[in-house]
Amino acid sequence: MASAKSGKYYRLDGLSVLVADDNRFVRTILVTVLRGLGVGRVLQAENGEEATAILDVSTQIQGASDIDIVFADHLMAPVDGLELLKWVREHDHDKLKFIPYIMMSGEADENAVRMARDGGVTEYLAKPMSVANVASRLVAIVDKPRPFIRAPGYIGPDRRRQTLPYSGDDRRVMAGHRVTLDGAPAPIEDEALPPVGQAVPEVPAEGAGGAGGEPAVPPSSETVD
Repeated sequence: MASAKSGKYYRLDGLSVLVADDNRFVRTILVTVLRGLGVGRVLQAENGEEATAILDVSTQIQGASDIDIVFADHLMAPVDGLELLKWVREHDHDKLKFIPYIMMSGEADENAVRMARDGGVTEYLAKPMSVANVASRLVAIVDKPRPFIRAPGYIGPDRRRQTLPYSGDDRRVMAGHRVTLDGAPAPIEDEALPPVGQAVPEVPAEGAGGAGGEPAVPPSSETVD
């Protein structure tokens, strides 16, 4: 697949994509588009419940092929796109927890997009979809992966797509410490968050200070979580 904007050529024959939609006509169109773009393997699910079964198999059966990207419809039953997204992001297996997830909807209003964003969606795709729109979402995932954030009430890609000036205090990092779920500070590693698909290391809630109860020395740089 070639990108008209960057001029780059992307080989997608190694990708495995799951399409979950209760509309057979939509599934057929999207599967045709994905194969036309060069995606090597496309699986289909009629609803979110069937999608969970397919995804579970990919983690439980040795030798089963990994699924790299999920396309899921927002409104389907049983188990809609938001419920499937919640199941994915809360899954015990990191291979699923951090999988890129593209939500599709014919009613892509502000509230629907906000719910998907706050649920940890990677990209949003409005219906009716075009080849160019499907390709742009794939390019965004492959070419510009966003770091995953683990925070109280949220786990998913960084929701900030822009770096805007901010004059207030940074509530996410205080005195070189990362705020944990219970509010106890823990020292920050002097390293960036891992890219999409890699697990975010757990931050201990206790033992943040140095030996003998003395505070740990803050690192030279700050990492935002």
